[in-house]
Amino acid sequence: MTALAANHPGGGMARIPAHAGAALLVAGVGFFFVWPVLMQVLGIFRDAAPGSTAAWSLQTLTRVYSNPETYAALKNSLIYAVSTTLLATLLALVLALLATRTSVRLGWLVTPVMVLVFAAPNLFYAISWSLLADPGAGLLNQAVRAATNSSVTPFNAYSWTGLVAVQSLKLTGFCYLMLLGPFQRMNRSYEEASLISGAGRFRTIVLVTIPSMTPAIFGVLIVGIVFGMGTFDIPQILGGLANISFLSTEIFKSISYDVPADYGRASALSLFVMAALALMLLVQWSVVKPGRFVTVTGKAFRGDNWQLGAWGHAGTALIAVFTIAALLLPVVQLVITSFQPAIGVWRFTSGNYTAVLRDSQTVAAFRLTAVLAITGGLAAVLLAALLAHVGRHSRPWMERLLDLATLLPIVMPGVALAVALLWAYISVPGLRALYGTAWLALIGLVVAVMPIASRAVRGGLAQIGRELEEAATVSGASPLRVLGDVVLRLIAPSLVAGWIVSSVIIAGTLDVPLMLLSSTRPTVSMQVFGVLQAGSPTQAAALLVLLLACILAVTCLYGAWRALRR
Repeated sequence: MTALAANHPGGGMARIPAHAGAALLVAGVGFFFVWPVLMQVLGIFRDAAPGSTAAWSLQTLTRVYSNPETYAALKNSLIYAVSTTLLATLLALVLALLATRTSVRLGWLVTPVMVLVFAAPNLFYAISWSLLADPGAGLLNQAVRAATNSSVTPFNAYSWTGLVAVQSLKLTGFCYLMLLGPFQRMNRSYEEASLISGAGRFRTIVLVTIPSMTPAIFGVLIVGIVFGMGTFDIPQILGGLANISFLSTEIFKSISYDVPADYGRASALSLFVMAALALMLLVQWSVVKPGRFVTVTGKAFRGDNWQLGAWGHAGTALIAVFTIAALLLPVVQLVITSFQPAIGVWRFTSGNYTAVLRDSQTVAAFRLTAVLAITGGLAAVLLAALLAHVGRHSRPWMERLLDLATLLPIVMPGVALAVALLWAYISVPGLRALYGTAWLALIGLVVAVMPIASRAVRGGLAQIGRELEEAATVSGASPLRVLGDVVLRLIAPSLVAGWIVSSVIIAGTLDVPLMLLSSTRPTVSMQVFGVLQAGSPTQAAALLVLLLACILAVTCLYGAWRALRR
């Protein structure tokens, strides 16, 4: 099976358990990553809920795909995903240029701000901007009215403009971090040659820098559209009041609001989303060929940062405006709201914090969130490391198969993944007891963050020479000991980074636990959403502030740990 197994002392005796372990691993990957998708597809052709006696039928397929509302939701999802991705990518591109190519005053601030924007849950942006830009009591509208002595309402979060603006702010953090690496690794000698030849900086950016970054930009566009198509929090909270339907919100309604739950419709809509996202990823893989664009070469030239003159003030202003809109305003609004007895009442009290902290369900929610985040993040990176290690020492087709399996959740947004897991586990009698438990939510969250955990681990694994593993094998170490004593030790920084990122994402995730957990045992995100739906935005703000404080504390501890290692 592997080079390690073949070279291990004992020959066939070592090869047998290695093959057995590989077979078990492949079976596990198939069960957790492929089986839910297959069951979801089959669920479209069943006329009953998972676990119930049903007959095969095309009724659900015909009913969903012939309904004009389905295509209205699809159109809205596409418009939303494409428009927000284009805006976020453009903004991220400009900010990445300012941070990596210029000497603007606030250039140092861009990357830390983007890390915080990326780490903040979608729920944070949905709720904070629903409060900031509420047509009636929103802080921004109140400020404009007070300044102009009028009754105008320039900001409205519950509109297409509000939806696109809020999602674009959130998505910019991800797009920037995706572009930062390619910008830093790019050989700047091409840009310097363009400048020496007489081209100005703007022309150099348009004709040299951006074309050289085409693969990275195209990849960001595709992944951004994928995320936009599947995002749930912002469309549900802002789009619901705007009466705008999306595929993700329609899937949620089919399971949570329809009586009885319409699993067939949810599966059909999920398949719609997955097919569209898979098609976009195939387009990316076919367009961006290895070696077609070469922007990183040996001994890359590192030029001086550009002095922008008067334009530097505009760049500094852009960074300041983004920081205010993406971080300062939402945080200030959320903190203010958490101390208000009611929205718009400018009298402050700690009653909201007292109420939520005295609630036993809140304490249980924080405990469950911590357990899911810590164990889920750790399980994801360890599984990713195991799959990457086995794939590295397997035949090429096996490596590609394992890699594809870990990337499969990319085309499965949280709501679609939850529906797939419901079909996969409720349909199996022995596993039906997992429904509504933390175990099923843990499985769903691990699967959801696997693409991110896998990318983090593979980056570290690629830097380890195989001769180190071969030396350990020759000295008599078993394949399992090589993995534990050599590989995992050497990629420990990547493992910790992947663990932290995965845990932060899990802590702020709403859609997967909302559909897989019982409402009597919620996570903090579920608790925030439930309190908000019950009409208590001030208590929801207090809960969200506490969650953000925990996420920020973990992020700062990780940053301090990295600083001490240097």
